[in-house]
Amino acid sequence: MGAGINPSFVIQRTSPTVTNIVSGLFPVLNVSILLLLTLRTILGSGTVTLTADVQLNAGDVIGIFYVSNGLNVNLNLGGADPSATVWSVHRLT
Repeated sequence: MGAGINPSFVIQRTSPTVTNIVSGLFPVLNVSILLLLTLRTILGSGTVTLTADVQLNAGDVIGIFYVSNGLNVNLNLGGADPSATVWSVHRLT
């Protein structure tokens, strides 16, 4: 991966207006070999954690989105186990 490629997940309010609520970058391993070669790759078993307390209004629609930001590899999110990917939203009153 190039230096400017930073894939992430973002939770957005999609309605009534599009607004980014919180985002989290994929974990990346940076390796520099004797200042001659720099390698960057996403970690195969990494975790992206998004945490935020936000105020939403009745009728707001939210979604979670993958932002590739130039990453051109296929991703297998969650692997063979569908329960490996968790997205939870809690209402606080």
